[in-house]
Amino acid sequence: MNNFWKCRNYPGIVIVVIIFLLVNTGCKKIPKGNLIEQNFKVLLEISAFKKKQIIKYFADVEKRAAGIAADESMLDCFHQIKKCYQVEASGIDAMNIQKKEYEADVNFVTTYKDFYDILFVDSRGFVFHSIKQADDYHTNLFTGRYSDTSLSIHLREAPEREFVNYEFYAPSDKPAAFFVVPVYEKKDLAGWFVLQFPINKINAILSDHEHLGRTGEVYLVNENKLMLTDSRFIEDSTILKRKVDTEAVKLALQQKAGSKIIEDYRGIHVLSAFEQFEVFGHSWIIIVEMDEDEVISNIYKEYEKYFLSKIMDYLPKVNAGYAVQDRESLSPQNSKKVDINEYAMTKSGELLETKGVGPCTAIILSFPQSFGYLAHISPVDEIYHKNPLTKYFLGGRKTSCLQKILQNIRRYDLYPYQLNKLRCVIIATHMKSLETIVDQLLREGIELSQIGFLFNPSADYANIIFDQLNDRIRIEWKSHNYNTVFYAAHIPDVKTLGYVVKEMIVQ
Repeated sequence: MNNFWKCRNYPGIVIVVIIFLLVNTGCKKIPKGNLIEQNFKVLLEISAFKKKQIIKYFADVEKRAAGIAADESMLDCFHQIKKCYQVEASGIDAMNIQKKEYEADVNFVTTYKDFYDILFVDSRGFVFHSIKQADDYHTNLFTGRYSDTSLSIHLREAPEREFVNYEFYAPSDKPAAFFVVPVYEKKDLAGWFVLQFPINKINAILSDHEHLGRTGEVYLVNENKLMLTDSRFIEDSTILKRKVDTEAVKLALQQKAGSKIIEDYRGIHVLSAFEQFEVFGHSWIIIVEMDEDEVISNIYKEYEKYFLSKIMDYLPKVNAGYAVQDRESLSPQNSKKVDINEYAMTKSGELLETKGVGPCTAIILSFPQSFGYLAHISPVDEIYHKNPLTKYFLGGRKTSCLQKILQNIRRYDLYPYQLNKLRCVIIATHMKSLETIVDQLLREGIELSQIGFLFNPSADYANIIFDQLNDRIRIEWKSHNYNTVFYAAHIPDVKTLGYVVKEMIVQ
C-alpha cells in the first residue's frame, strides 16, 4: 500500500480530485439588490467612458485645426496660391505656384494628417486648392452645384464659427464634418482653411465592444435622430441613413439622460443607457445597449447553482397553463421513429416520434418554417456528466448527440446571424441533464430566452411527437399508476428558461 502512494501517478490522482471538487462546488448565493440595475450601472459606466473619449478626440482635433491660423508656411501658401487665381495677367511664376501647392500638400500630410482633406476657399466661395481635388475643387461653394451643402450655408451665414456638423458630403461621397478657420489679409477676410474629417475615428472608438458581449453596442444619434455611427448588426453603413426614433432617443431629448428597458431600432428588447451631450453647439445622444436576453443569460451563468436549486418552484406554474386534454392518437402512420441515443432531422414536414423518454432526455431544436431535430438521449451521453472523471470512465460508451446536432446546424443549416431564431425545447421527467444542456447551449451563443423546459416529475416516461411543419409538440406523459396526461403546444408558446429566470430575478 505504501508503494502505491509513492508511485508516479500520485500527482495525477491529486489533480483529478481537485477537478472533482471544483466541478462540484456549492451554490453561489445571489446578491441582494436588483441584478438588472447592476447591469444598467455597467452600461452607464461604458457610456461615460466612451463619451469622454469622443470629447477628447474633438478637443484634440479642434486644437490641431486652430493651430493652422498661426502656421506661417500654410498662410503663405494660401495667399500665394490665391493671388495666382485672382490675377488675370500672367505675371506670376507658374513654377513658384506649383512649388507652393506642393509645400502646402507636404505640410498638410505631415502636420494635419488626422484630417481627410483641406480646402483653400476664398471670400467669394471659390475653392482654389485641395489635397484630394474632389468634385468641389475649382468650384464656387456659394453659387455652384454645392451651394446647398451645410458647409456652404455655414460659410455664408456664420463664417466665424469653427465646426460644421456631420452631413453626407457629395464631393467626397461620404459623411463628413469640417473645421473652418478664417484667414485674414490685414484686417479683411481673405477666405478660409476648411479642414475636412470623416467619422471613421468616432466609429472606431465606438466599435470597440469590450465588456458588451455578443449583443452590446454603443452608437451616436444626432438631433435629427439619425445614426452618426454604424450599427453592429446591420451590414451596410447606417451613418446618416438609419433613423432611430426609439424611446431612448425621445427620453434623452426630453430629460438629457437615463436608463430603461426598451424596444430598440431592431425591435428587440434591450437594456438601454442614454445621455444627450453637446459637441460645438450640436446635440448628440450616446446610447449603450445590450439585449435583455443576453443580460438574463449572463446573470444565470454567474449564479447558475442558485437558479437551478430554485427553478423547480417555478416550472410547474409556468407550464401548467399550456396543458390540454388531447387524446388524439400519438402514433401517426407517417412519422419517423427516433430510437434511444439517436437523433433525426426533418425539413419536409415529416413528423418525428420517440417513445419511452424516462431516465433519458428528449431535445427538440427547430427553426421556424425551415428545419427541426428531435433527439432521444440516454444517461451515457455527455449531457448527463459534467464531471471529467465520470466522462473518462464512460470511455467509448459516451455519446455526444447534442454536440453533433449543434455542429450540423452551424455547418449546414444556419448562418451565424440566424442563431437567435433557433428554438430549443428540453423534455424530461427529471433535472439531471438540465444544467449541462443549458451550459452547452449558452456556450454556443443560444440564450435562455430560446430554451424551453417541459418537466413532469410525476411521470415515469414520455412519448413525444414533433410536428416540424406546424412547429408543434405533442407529449403523452405516462406514470406507473396508469394515469396519462396529454400535453400539446406550439413551440413559440412554451415558456422559456429566460422567462423563468427573469421572474426569479425581479421578484
